[in-house]
Amino acid sequence: MAKRGKAALTICSTAFKTLGRAQASALGRQDLPIAVMPHPFGLRKREEVREIAAKVVDDIAQLVSKSGAK
Repeated sequence: MAKRGKAALTICSTAFKTLGRAQASALGRQDLPIAVMPHPFGLRKREEVREIAAKVVDDIAQLVSKSGAK
């Protein structure tokens, strides 16, 4: 998407942040913003998931506004 002039980012859990960064670099997108959520995710209670989702949405909005369409 970023190659088409649209903002792009990826979302991953803390367990996969290093892998996500490595993959972005391998694809020539070292500057790709990554929104990170806590791991593990599947065992959390509904209210915890809502709180995490609200934070991740805020992080995504901030990352997209910083990166803009490149």
